[in-house]
Amino acid sequence: MENRNGEPGLQSLFINGGDHLLQQQLPLRPLGRSISLDNINSNNNKTGGCSLKQSIKLPPLATTRGNADGFSWNNDNNNNREKKSLKRLAEDKEDESCLSRVKRQRGETGDEHNMGFWFDHFTPASLPFSLTCSGDNDEKLISTQPLPGHPHWVNSVITELAGLGDKDIESNRPASGSSTSASAESHSLRHRVPEPTNGSRHPYTQHGGSAERRTIENINNNNHRNDTQRDLELVNLLTGCLEAIRTRNIAAINHFIARTGELASPRGTTPMTRLIAYYTEALALRVARMWPHIFHITPPRDFEDESANALRFLNQVTPIPKFINYTANSMLLRAFEGKERVHIIDFDIKQGLQWPSFFQSLASRPNPPRHVRITGVGESKHELNETGDRLHGFAEAMHLQFQFHPVVDRLEDVRLWMLHVKEGEAVAVNCVSQMHKTLYDGTGAAVRDFVGLVRSTNPVAVVIAEQEAEHNSVQLETRVFSSLKYYSAVFDVMHKRLGADSLMRVKIEEVLFGREIRNIVACEGSHRQERHVGFGQWRRMLEQLGFRSLGVSEREVLQSKMLLRMYGDGDEEFFNVERSDEDGGGVTLRWLDQPLYTVSAWSVGGSS
Repeated sequence: MENRNGEPGLQSLFINGGDHLLQQQLPLRPLGRSISLDNINSNNNKTGGCSLKQSIKLPPLATTRGNADGFSWNNDNNNNREKKSLKRLAEDKEDESCLSRVKRQRGETGDEHNMGFWFDHFTPASLPFSLTCSGDNDEKLISTQPLPGHPHWVNSVITELAGLGDKDIESNRPASGSSTSASAESHSLRHRVPEPTNGSRHPYTQHGGSAERRTIENINNNNHRNDTQRDLELVNLLTGCLEAIRTRNIAAINHFIARTGELASPRGTTPMTRLIAYYTEALALRVARMWPHIFHITPPRDFEDESANALRFLNQVTPIPKFINYTANSMLLRAFEGKERVHIIDFDIKQGLQWPSFFQSLASRPNPPRHVRITGVGESKHELNETGDRLHGFAEAMHLQFQFHPVVDRLEDVRLWMLHVKEGEAVAVNCVSQMHKTLYDGTGAAVRDFVGLVRSTNPVAVVIAEQEAEHNSVQLETRVFSSLKYYSAVFDVMHKRLGADSLMRVKIEEVLFGREIRNIVACEGSHRQERHVGFGQWRRMLEQLGFRSLGVSEREVLQSKMLLRMYGDGDEEFFNVERSDEDGGGVTLRWLDQPLYTVSAWSVGGSS
């Protein structure tokens, strides 16, 4: 874009957005209420969680495999169930990648709190829930001791991951001057040991300092080893639980969920401890749906009312929403160059936080458009009306002639006539974290219908932002390990930015990412909406449906990198922006070795 003097300029950095990251999840059907997934209570803020102080009741003889009834998901083909053992999956080292990232983070930061267990006085024999036979006199059936039929290969996961050693641990990086970064450093995974000096700043005396310092170092090393061993055990337990579900071993399922519930917590001191808590909750929900006559669980509460605050928090503490909105806006501005009447169709507008900076960039052009229209799609009429009012205020402040058109409907029910496309308009489609919701239909009809709707608007550009992940396998085990790798990176980001004691971090992880994990793991059929696939699959799919990539300019890549430097708060070395492939079809944001999101622009084949 150009400034009013006709010189190239950067897009304005008046960025507020972030609502695209939350995916709507259909509620699970009502279940029994014997297991309670307790909420996390705080003085001023209620946040749901997975404390798993539960009571599961079993009918007589339910611990035997022969009494487990068959189960089939709607709209899924059980004949495609994977037959190979999870030992093969463990050897694929998906979990190794997660834990090596945790080790790298620990090598860079310190930890002032190492006892973040759910229970103040934890003992190995304690149970997060009791397993009993249904009847007048409940009889406890399962303890947390290893089961006689415990698969020998499960233990190999810890052996293999423990072999990573400290060779992957990076050195501590200098602390940033940012307050956000300082907060993250003060609540990180290990104690940071100060270097002894001869000045008055060091508290140790010349004679006793060395001994005290060695004592602290020993404590820190023990804390680090304890955290690592706990994380390894949690991955081991998760793997064992998946194997028990695959083999339909009810007693083993209860054992693994019980033990995992003891060790994992949404308020744990390490990212992996917190992450596994949400997987434990998701697996508990799944088995309760598979065997409703055996497992009874209280469904987690709905966080829809809290999603707006969680998204704003995420936008405040990480550059992820800013990267997506800013990059998408850059591509839209390129497509609207020289257009007098522009129309944006936003298929998930929510609070419309992406658009104030876009208005500012349009208004700063030498020849801004004479008319701007946004069609916002959403399921809440009240929210859409509020969004329209806010955008009218922003547009008026920028001296833009603006019109907002709300469409209250679900994504799959939107039709062309609802969008009010008019002649003489340059139409662009903004589709942030929505395309993957159309992949629930194995025949591909849903995605073809949606792409056909987009094509019928005759857009000059279609901007798509999606998670760079593979969470759409029909095999549960593959989905779990792939998503565990992805979300371990996301939880690393949250831990580094906010630390272990932040209630804001708990809210973001629970409301946004915890709900995504539940949907990926616990749901099937049309209820499983979080079906993320990578840019390579989207590219093949869109090209087959008649779209072509608009590519990414070098300026857009440089501007995205500049954004990270501005909002990285000392974490720029961990974030990275790069082209998605050799042809530069999209821009991808990475955290260390894990890609997080890709933004790309498309046009209908043959159009300019």
